[in-house]
Amino acid sequence: MPEPIRVLALSPMPVEGAGCRFRIAQFVPYLREAGFEVTISPFYTREFFELVYQPGQHVRKAVSFLSLAGRRLRELFSLGDYDLVFLYREAIPLGPPIIERMIARRGLPIVYDFDDAIFLPAVSEANRSISFLKDPGRVAQILKLSAQVVVGNEFLAAFARQHTPAVSVIPTAVDTTRFVPRAAEPVSPHELVVGWIGSPTTFPYLEALAPVLAQVAARQPFTLKVSGAGKPVRFPGVRVEDVPWSLDDEVTLFNSCDAGVYPLTDDDWARGKCGFKAIQFMACGVPVVAAAVGVNREIIRDGENGLLAANPAEWAEKLERLLVDAGLRRRLAATGRETIEARYSLRVTAPQLAAILRKALNPAGTAEPERRDS
Repeated sequence: MPEPIRVLALSPMPVEGAGCRFRIAQFVPYLREAGFEVTISPFYTREFFELVYQPGQHVRKAVSFLSLAGRRLRELFSLGDYDLVFLYREAIPLGPPIIERMIARRGLPIVYDFDDAIFLPAVSEANRSISFLKDPGRVAQILKLSAQVVVGNEFLAAFARQHTPAVSVIPTAVDTTRFVPRAAEPVSPHELVVGWIGSPTTFPYLEALAPVLAQVAARQPFTLKVSGAGKPVRFPGVRVEDVPWSLDDEVTLFNSCDAGVYPLTDDDWARGKCGFKAIQFMACGVPVVAAAVGVNREIIRDGENGLLAANPAEWAEKLERLLVDAGLRRRLAATGRETIEARYSLRVTAPQLAAILRKALNPAGTAEPERRDS
């Protein structure tokens, strides 16, 4: 049996972060079967990941960040143990791509993956005071250092192709054996639950939708289940249930909703998003109303496997229609699930990623990938 191809997977966030979990970690079992041995090395610890989006605490953040940066630099001494680096977003979240340059100098192929428009000068509200340390220009530099590039949608691919032709699109996918519809509909009548599951950085999108939610709730009462906002949520005129997010209960949380909402603004940052919350809702058989922005228009065929809304009037009309029509909810749930199984499942995307990793090691297409000496 041939030796496995040794992959060092670098991520800014730990597996508690959706990006690391769904762009790297969930592929590991498949890649193992395909001949890869993957070691995941996040920059943030779980504790620092929880701290980083909290406002203030700048001294604590700075001291922790410098310690983590030192650990990442020391990791360079182990590069000889690997054949390939799979880089998600960046090795260190701030500053120039020092680590990436050092990896390239060692002759280690880099497969670069990103699923947000990280080439734009965006920063979370909690860390706006250190926005001057962000370096959006590093994305272009890393693209030029990479053997292969993987992105989550065509908007991101268009940017990447300005710097390298070796670009492939792999949408963010789910394991459809894990993300499954709930076993049965509730037997007794109940007030319908509309779910929003996100993060502190995406909560402003839901906040902007609050007047529409109140308008709909006045005609068709529902409970808004919110998870991941990072703070207590109170919307006048809307019954809100705050639910803590946990990795163990992730699928259960989606399954507890009768409908999902996925609001975005129509701008380049949103166009860089990969529609992942819509994908998760649909995989769990939950019909979704999503902003008619970016890749959502590819994932969702309006009225067939979900609903798209482009303005407040459409949001109100489509969400209310979904709430009053149980037959529509069932039909969209079924076709939404079929869409995910066909196009956005791990079963479909894992072989694509394995092929790209092999191509990075074997750009000439010879019989055996180029291997580094152990």
